[in-house]
Parts: sequence; C-alpha cells; structure tokens
Amino acid sequence: MIRTKEIIDKYFKQAGQFLVIGGVPVSAILENYPTPLYVYDMELLESGYCSFKKDLHPAVNLFYSMKANPALALCNRMAGLGAGLEIASIGELEIAKKAGIKNNKIIFAGPGKRYEELEAAIASDILSINVESLQELEHIHTIAEQKNGKANISIRINPEKNLSGSHMNMGGVSSPFGIDQDKIHHLYPLINKSKSIRFQGIHVYVGNQIFDHEAAIANIKNTLDLAGDIARELNLKYIPMVNLGGGLGIPYYTNQSDFDEIEFKKALNEIIFTTVKKACFSRTTFILEIGRYFTAKSGIFLTRVLYTKESYNRKYVIVDGGMNYCSMATGNLGQKMRRKFPLAVANRLNEECSENWSICGPLCTPMDKFGDDFKAPPLVPGDIIAVFFVGAYGYSASPHNFLSHPGCPEIAVVEKNVQCIRRERSLADILSRQFSLVN
Repeated sequence: MIRTKEIIDKYFKQAGQFLVIGGVPVSAILENYPTPLYVYDMELLESGYCSFKKDLHPAVNLFYSMKANPALALCNRMAGLGAGLEIASIGELEIAKKAGIKNNKIIFAGPGKRYEELEAAIASDILSINVESLQELEHIHTIAEQKNGKANISIRINPEKNLSGSHMNMGGVSSPFGIDQDKIHHLYPLINKSKSIRFQGIHVYVGNQIFDHEAAIANIKNTLDLAGDIARELNLKYIPMVNLGGGLGIPYYTNQSDFDEIEFKKALNEIIFTTVKKACFSRTTFILEIGRYFTAKSGIFLTRVLYTKESYNRKYVIVDGGMNYCSMATGNLGQKMRRKFPLAVANRLNEECSENWSICGPLCTPMDKFGDDFKAPPLVPGDIIAVFFVGAYGYSASPHNFLSHPGCPEIAVVEKNVQCIRRERSLADILSRQFSLVN
C-alpha cells in the first residue's frame, strides 16, 4: 500500500476514507454507475499531455497511438489538444474522423492492412500509410493508380540496431513489423517510378516500455541517421517526415521508476535543434507517437467485492470484474511475468492493512487474478477495489466476450462532472449479432 498511497497523493486525492477521481469521490460516482467500470480523469490526461508538449521543439509533433485506448471521448480530447492520431485499423480511422481529427494528422500503422483499409486510407488522403512490406506498397500503388489519386506513404524500417532496452522488442530482431534495414532498397524502384505514390518519410518503432531515456535518445539518433541515408539514396532535397516512434515506459510494478521526461525532452530538443540545420531536415516534421504514456495513469478500474473465503490458509476475495474487463492488470496481455498492479480499497483508504488477500475475478479460470498477498483491511462484500494505471490497454485489450458477461461502462470526469462515454453491454447486446441455425 505504500506505493499505492504515493500514486494517490501524486495523481489523485482522497476525502475521508474514499478515493477521489477528478475531484469526485468514488462514493458519489457509484451512486449512479454500477461496478465494474472504468473511470478516466480527463484533467490528468490533459495535464500529462500539456506538460509533455511544453518546451518541446516546435518541429516535433505528438501523435496519440489510438491502440492504447480508442475510446471516442479520449480521442476527441487528444485531437482538441492538438495531437495527431496514429491508427491501426479501418475502425480506428472511423473513430479518428468522428473525433474531429483532420485527415492530414492521421498516420496508419500495422503489418496487415486489408485491401479495403488501404482504399479507405488513400481516399481519405491521410498524412501517411506506414508501409511494412513490398507487397503492401504494390497494393497501395495499384489502388491509387486505379483511383487516379495519390497515396502518401512512409517506410517502416526494422533497424539493424535496437538500442532501447525495451521490455517488448519490435525492432532490431526478426519481426513481422516493418521492413528489414538491408531490404528497404527493394522499395526504391517503385517509389521512384510511381506517379501515384507520394513519399513522406520513414517510421521506426523498436519497442514498448522503455524506461531509460538515454536509450530512447540513442534510438532516435539511429533513426535520424537512417532518414539521412534514405534521403540521399532517393536523391531528395529534404525528407518531409520522420516518425521517431515512442514506447515510453509506465511504472506498473514496484521495481520500476518513472521515465525521466525532463531529461528526455532536453536531449531530444538538442538533437532536433542540430538536425534541422541540415538541408535534408530543414523542412522535416518529426513525430513522436505516444499512447500508453498519456492515458495509462488517467484510468482506474473499479470492481466490487462479491464474496470472501478462505482455502488452505489463504484468504480470497472474489470481485465482480476480472480479466474479461481488465486483462492488462491480471497479467494476461503478454507480460513475461504476472506481477501486481497498484491496487487500493477505494472506500477504506485510512484503515490499517493488516491482512493478505488474493484478489480474484468472477471467471472460471485460475488466470482471473489481480494478485496474491495484497495487503488490505479485513475485506467484506461491498468493498470497492481500485486498479490503477489501466487507462491504456485496459478496456480495449480485454476479452469481453469470455463467458458472455454483460459489459462494463466507461465514464469520464471532466471538471467534477461525471459523464458516460461508453454504456455497458446489455444481455440483449450479447445476442444481437448471433443467429440460430436454420433447418
């Protein structure tokens, strides 16, 4: 609970025994909304973005990676703050448009874009389709030529070097993502001859959960070197865009420290200041794509204690929402080790944490567990467990259809005003897209 108290003191507040989110006590939120549910503190989201944007070199643009949390309300707020959006599906393209983002502030990533997705992206004239294979480039060329249009593309490069120390490598190793650095020359002939392709630049993304700001800077330097090489090989006067990736780390676990944002920006500004003096970068837009880093801290999952029990000298609490709504915090989203997310008893913050509990969800699987040996007061049915740092990959990456439970709502707190941004899935919704066999 020591670390949880630090999180509450730093990002939230409490009123008496109750956790306060965005100025509203959990008790007031739960008067109108059922558990389980997600609550987003929009002020925390905005302040995180604005703090990062402050003093950043003007040539660096921030793009929000929608896969972290594609909720329309959050995307709309990010767009309003001036962020671009990085999408990875035609569904996210539609959300981005509804969120009010301009087409020239959308980039499309992902190794498996379907033909109809490429058609939609080209028709929308988005800023860039990040090409991840020669075959994809050929599809883009064919579509744009047939439509008598232009397709804006960037090459996603899988670099020879990965200097990030990332917890999940997506570059510098054999990968479905991007085009190996020693193979990108295979794309040059089509880029040079096609009148339907407009080359925008390059994209390098080497991995997630990077905590060492110096390693992140080393990767950025390597990306800029690659961009300079490609500009020369394609005989470009300047390269329009360099997507520097992102992957900045969020400290979910007790042995992780905050990413040093101040030192990172200081080093990045120095690099960009020097880089833009070179002719090939004098008119370049530099992009940082950030998702988890902006949204994770703003989201809290609230779930209610249903039952308590003891088995072979271990105390268990069963809550009403588990991995089907919050698989990120139960260790079922590809984590190498299942470690405990920060948790708190949101209605009993001042009480002594004198007992060890295993916090389990309601599902019929041993995977449905938020953690063992969670220090808490003597828990009883009705208590509220808060799971912190789940604003990214919490709702969207969870298997909502598993065991066919009704869905949980998402709400946002804006200037102490609580608003529903996604209603819960009803029992009728579960059956609405299913059909019996016809004899």
